[in-house]
Amino acid sequence: MFEQPFLIKASARVFRHHFALLLLFVTCANGRASLSSDEEVLVKGLGFDPVAMNSVKALGSSLERLMGRSVDFQRVPAAGVVLLTKPNEGHTVLIAVRRVLAGSSYSAYLNEQAFGHGPDRVAIMKTSDPYAYLAVVRTDGVNYDIDHAQVIARYRELTKRYGLLLVGAGQDWLEAKFSRQPEDWKVFAKEVYAFCPDIVDQGTGTVEALAHEMRRTNTLYLWWD
Repeated sequence: MFEQPFLIKASARVFRHHFALLLLFVTCANGRASLSSDEEVLVKGLGFDPVAMNSVKALGSSLERLMGRSVDFQRVPAAGVVLLTKPNEGHTVLIAVRRVLAGSSYSAYLNEQAFGHGPDRVAIMKTSDPYAYLAVVRTDGVNYDIDHAQVIARYRELTKRYGLLLVGAGQDWLEAKFSRQPEDWKVFAKEVYAFCPDIVDQGTGTVEALAHEMRRTNTLYLWWD
C-alpha cells in the first residue's frame, strides 16, 4: 500500500495541472481512441452508451470493469467502469471526464491513486448519487475499528454541515471538497484528527498544519493506513 500524506493533495503543481488538462482536451479534439472489442462488450453489458464511453476513453489509456468490495471484504464486479490514466494524472483526468459527462446520467470519481508508481484510476457509474459509489468501494478504517457504516455516518454529518462534494474514495481513503467552509479550521482539524489519526501522524505532522492544508486546498482528505 502506498503512503498517502495529506500534503500531496495540493502541492505547487498548479501550472502542471492546468497544462496537462489543456493537453487532454487538445488530444480529444484531434482524435478519439476507439473502444477495443473487449471494452465494447464491457460497456454494452453494463448498458452504458458506447459513444459516451469512447469519449471517456480518449482521456486515458483503457477501460476496465469497476471492482468493489463485498461486506466480507471480497473484491466483486460493480456496475461501472474505470478509466486508467497516466501516473499522477488522476485528478486532472477526473476534471476532464466530468466535463465530458456533464448533463448526462453518468458520474465520475477518483478510484485509485498510485502516486507515480503506476496508472491512476477514475471510476464511472450510471448514477448521480455519490453514496452509490461509496457503497461500492466500502471505505473503512478497520485499523481503528471504524467500519464502513461509521465512515458513511460521519460523511453524511459533515456533508450536512459543510456541503461536501465527493472527489473520490477507495478502500481506506476518502477525498471531498467543501462548498461551505468551517468557521474555525483548527477546531475542525482536531475533530478530523480524532476520527482519522493517520492524516496527521503519517501526513501533516501537526493538527495546526492539517488545519492550514484544509483551508488552503479547500479539501477534506481522510486516510487510514
